[in-house]
Amino acid sequence: MQNRVLLLGLSCLFSFFHASVLAHSNSVIHRPESHAPAGVMADHLHKAGEWMIGIRTMSREFSGLYEGSDPSSNTEAATAGFSMVATDMTMHMLMLDIMYALNDDVTLMFMPQYMEMDMTMTSVGGMMMGGMHMGHSGGTHEHSVSGVGDTILAALMRLHKTGHHDFHATLGISVPTGSVDERMASGMFTHYGMQLGTGTWDFLPSVTYTGHQGVHSWGSQLGASLPTESANDSGFAFGERYFASGWYAYRATQSLSVSTRVIYEKEGRIQGQYNGPAPTRSPADFQENYGGEFVDVGLGINTVIQSGGLSGFRAGIEWMIPVSEHYNGFQLGRDQALNVSLSRAY
Repeated sequence: MQNRVLLLGLSCLFSFFHASVLAHSNSVIHRPESHAPAGVMADHLHKAGEWMIGIRTMSREFSGLYEGSDPSSNTEAATAGFSMVATDMTMHMLMLDIMYALNDDVTLMFMPQYMEMDMTMTSVGGMMMGGMHMGHSGGTHEHSVSGVGDTILAALMRLHKTGHHDFHATLGISVPTGSVDERMASGMFTHYGMQLGTGTWDFLPSVTYTGHQGVHSWGSQLGASLPTESANDSGFAFGERYFASGWYAYRATQSLSVSTRVIYEKEGRIQGQYNGPAPTRSPADFQENYGGEFVDVGLGINTVIQSGGLSGFRAGIEWMIPVSEHYNGFQLGRDQALNVSLSRAY
């Protein structure tokens, strides 16, 4: 799926860039840099009565075992009492992005999601946590989950606008439409991180600033994901998540801009535990092995068609790489991520 998303994004960007080269008008009707990089959500408001329909995808790869900020090994995991460890994982998220402006200062957002995750695991020993022998066949195996994720409902409200500077707040909620009852063939719950949703109603506040001058634009966003319940129907709750992001973009042609972004994230450990049978062989089976502090850097391209029947149609692609990582306990390492967005306002 990640390769399909990448090819789709690259083909769209090539088409739009080609259209920008052929453009005959010297005026810019739609500024490509007026939207944030593809990985930023709730970054702009719309004009009264305007609709925006879009699709977003996010794909991330994980590999290698870490403890804290340092690479770890299967031997160290076995010494810590684990009999299985994950060797790699891919996560894909597909979101429908629908926005409607009640007026110039309030825009509503609706974002249902579809999730897909695949994990490969390998044997490192024959004992489970607590010293109780599990007994397993060894080797490697794969398992995956897919289905509807959680749904985001939000209102973007302008706080202040002057000249080339704009401030707005977003008040959102994450509706627990994603399953937290995903199980393995044995009937046991799968790993916490492979559930399709959080299972809790989460409060999603953020504050966003954007500015522009000529061919330059910039912005920043502070936000959080705060569970409003101590446990979901399966007995646990994901930790609070906080983030801070800043970006800069430059309009290279009438229809294309390039950007760079930095994002800091901090996520807490899982609270509670499964209220049913669950495996206890790998780090991903234990609540203390979730969350941490991370810094990623992104490079992106935004493009928009300036004329014709598809005028105003936008596409963005952003490649993210980790530059600083500190994991709680033992975890798979975060690798590159790819964000793609396609949208048009009416």
